[in-house]
Amino acid sequence: IGDRCTIQGNVDIGRESTVGDGTVLHPGVVVGAYCNIGRNCILFANVVVGADGFGYRPAEDGSHLVKMIHVGRVDIHDEVEIGATTCIDRGKFAATTVGKGTKIDNHVQVGHNVKIGQNCVIAAYTGIGGSVQIADWVQIGAFTGITPHIKIGSEAKIGAKSGVMNDVPAGESWLGVPAGPVRNT
Repeated sequence: IGDRCTIQGNVDIGRESTVGDGTVLHPGVVVGAYCNIGRNCILFANVVVGADGFGYRPAEDGSHLVKMIHVGRVDIHDEVEIGATTCIDRGKFAATTVGKGTKIDNHVQVGHNVKIGQNCVIAAYTGIGGSVQIADWVQIGAFTGITPHIKIGSEAKIGAKSGVMNDVPAGESWLGVPAGPVRNT
C-alpha cells in the first residue's frame, strides 16, 4: 500500500495486491489477490476488483456446469475512477486492464480479459463482455451492452442503450440495437 492512501472501513485487499500512492478506497471495496491499483485512483463504495470471470463448461458426463477457474489478475493504471458497485473481473490467464485516466461510472460490469485504453468514459449500467478491446478516448453511454471479443477503435462514441455486436471503427459514433453508425440526416 503506497503513501498517502485513504483506506476506509470494510475494505479487503487480497494477498500480493498493490495500491498506489494517493489512492482512495471507499467503504466495502474488495481488491482480489494479485491485482494492482495505480496511483491517485478512486474506487467508490462496494467496487469489486478481481472477482472470477463468468466462465463455465459442461461436465464430461453432461450432467451439470463446471466452473472454469480464472487465475489472471486486474491491472488498473493511474488516475482511474471507478463508481460504486462496479465489478471488474480478473483475466482467465492474463490481465484485465483499465488504462490511465479512465473514468467508470456506477454499476458497470467489466468481464474477464477486457482491455480498456486511456481516458475512456463508461457510463452507468454498461456491461462489457469478456475479451473486449476498447482503445483510448472512447465514450460509452449508459445501459450499453457489448458482446464478447468486440474491438472498439480510439475516439469512438457509443450512444446510450446500445447493443454493440460488431467491431466499431476508430472515430465513429454508433447507436441502437444492434448498434450501427449514426447517420447524418
